[in-house]
Amino acid sequence: MKTRPFRSMLEFLDWRLTWDWFDLLLVLFVLSLSIFLSWRTWNRSGKKKSILALEIFRFLIVALILITLFNPEKVNKQEKQDPPEIICLLDVSESMSTLDTIDSNGSIGSRIEWARKAIDSKWRKSLEQNATVTLTPFSSGEGTGATDLALALEESLEDGDHLKAILFLSDGDSNTGPSILSLAGKCRAASVPVYSIQIGAPKPLPDLSLDDAFAPSFALQDEKITINYRVSNTFENRRETILRLFANDKLVTQKPLLIRASEDTAGSISWMPPNEGNYELKVSVQEVQGESLPGNNERILSTRVENKIIKALIVDSFPRWEYRFLRNALDRDPGIDMKCVLFHPGIAPGEGKGYLPGFPNTKDELASFDVVFLGDVGLGENELSEEQCQNLDELIRLQASGLVFLPGRRGRQLTLTNSPISDLLPIVYDPQKPTGLGTSNQSKLELTARGKDHWLTNLRGAGEPDRQFWDRLPGFHWSAIVSKSRPGSEVLAVHSNFRNDWGRMPTLAIRYAGAGKTLFLGSDGAWRWRRGVEDKYHYRFWSQVVRWMAHGRYLAEKEGIRLIPDPERPKSGENVFVRCIVLDKAGFPLEDGEVDGVIIHPRGQRESLRFTADEEGPGVYLTSFKAREPGDLRMEVKTFPAERELGMTLKVERQMKEKLGQPVVSRDLLQLARLTGGKSVNYQEYEEVTQALSFLPAPQAVIQIHRLRTDTAWGLFLFGLLVIYWTGRKLAGMI
Repeated sequence: MKTRPFRSMLEFLDWRLTWDWFDLLLVLFVLSLSIFLSWRTWNRSGKKKSILALEIFRFLIVALILITLFNPEKVNKQEKQDPPEIICLLDVSESMSTLDTIDSNGSIGSRIEWARKAIDSKWRKSLEQNATVTLTPFSSGEGTGATDLALALEESLEDGDHLKAILFLSDGDSNTGPSILSLAGKCRAASVPVYSIQIGAPKPLPDLSLDDAFAPSFALQDEKITINYRVSNTFENRRETILRLFANDKLVTQKPLLIRASEDTAGSISWMPPNEGNYELKVSVQEVQGESLPGNNERILSTRVENKIIKALIVDSFPRWEYRFLRNALDRDPGIDMKCVLFHPGIAPGEGKGYLPGFPNTKDELASFDVVFLGDVGLGENELSEEQCQNLDELIRLQASGLVFLPGRRGRQLTLTNSPISDLLPIVYDPQKPTGLGTSNQSKLELTARGKDHWLTNLRGAGEPDRQFWDRLPGFHWSAIVSKSRPGSEVLAVHSNFRNDWGRMPTLAIRYAGAGKTLFLGSDGAWRWRRGVEDKYHYRFWSQVVRWMAHGRYLAEKEGIRLIPDPERPKSGENVFVRCIVLDKAGFPLEDGEVDGVIIHPRGQRESLRFTADEEGPGVYLTSFKAREPGDLRMEVKTFPAERELGMTLKVERQMKEKLGQPVVSRDLLQLARLTGGKSVNYQEYEEVTQALSFLPAPQAVIQIHRLRTDTAWGLFLFGLLVIYWTGRKLAGMI
């Protein structure tokens, strides 16, 4: 039986209640039963007037409860006096500058130009006859360098008072904020359809683009600067070009590139600065015929080169050839202060110029070394102790030093797998073959794909234009046996002849550990690289290794204090983690001290930094902050009670979220239009949207329904009546 409205005596209050015949019969039955029970109660009480009053009061409560169950409701209809509103959201982000729209005259223009002309055309005036058209430019909370469609839509829904529809004029590229589809339910609840005109070409413009380029902000003298790059090709066929590197407007190196159709290519290009000083670097991709956007083919970077004395420690057990020539190489390098420890198991440690009486026993003694070489040594009497290994582990992880593993025929490094520095090893040793593998025929290092791209294997300072010289280097007769590389390590070279269950055996591998780096060289034949060429390759290789490992410790340093930011060249919006290493006035790690800092953002805003002590390492203090905008960010740090201070400048790069030449992104706009009852078309069919908006009916009046059964005050009122009734029964002696 259908429910229908019942006009009652409450009609003058704009209330209505709904019922059917079954409900009415049920109510009459309950009321009759209530009257009968009240009459019996009154008779049994001797027809007292007080009991009669209570029973009449109870009947009224029952009647009110029954009326509440009929679900009385009051309907308020709010008619809007103002004309309905259409909000037109105009995308003004940088991607809208792409030149890929064609107007009615056949001329090519930018997306934003087409949008502004379309807004000023006659269709807007026709819409304004029945609605108010509000133009709202938008991009994102980060500025025009990004697009946030969801934020623009949400603000329109909140600010609009009498919305008829929302119209997007955009290329649809939303690269920050939540998905716009997350607001589809809110649009439907508000009965606001979303329309959109997708402005731009459905395919990317044919172009070569240097999408990214990164160079370190600092380099040591005789350290190569490696610039990582990413180049994209949106042509429908492959393109050949040349990547060039300029330093202070002078061409210093170049390399050819062959990029397949509709693909990206990434790599690196290296150059060794000849002198100290500041360098402005320009990375450029040679323009090819047919490019649509030639202005995105270069990036400008900057770096500084300083001459620092790096402190290195070589630790070995016997003066084997590898140890002797490595010692000579580092000793003759004017940028390295080298010390040695030669254990000589069974007899006293080696003595002489540059020799230490033993491995540094304390963290303070070890903290001054930037790079440590571990030869054929391990845990045991007259060698390394657990405590020394623990100190070495903290030196690498917490103070950004480097560690080089150079195993030997004694196989003593296998004992390190059960020491505190086991996780620093880039590889996993084979415990079944501790003394390694010796062969009568020479074996060689074969570079992996990663090794061919890593600057450690590119010895351009030795005069080689490429890495083909690795095939000509003298080989080795002995190598350590390795099961596999550890997860997170990078294998740069493998054994030319030996394989195991995991594939080609790693022979040269690197690993990042905490703030530091480690390297493993599994042969003892690097000294043979001197044959016929003397120091050309051998010295250059170890010189690069030392400077690569010590790089992080010299980003910003003065006597007794170092600052190590990560990343050293952040992008806007990225979090920067800062490690401050402090020594007290006596040269020992500062414990229980305070480190305070301040950063000055590129636009002048100041932000205080509070460093906290690292529980794992004395003298190490940590903090973090967010790089807000691109430009030069200044950081200044002061320590107490050591009274040391240090400042540095970070180059914050711009986060390139918006790219020119990309195709329109239509999927989310199409889906949103379907979910909200709107329409989404390409800009060449924009008249379909304008016509649909013209015929769109005005939004219905807002209807508010107030139901009595859900009213808190009414519920409390009924509860109060019941309390009065039961209290009266108690006073009348009925309970």
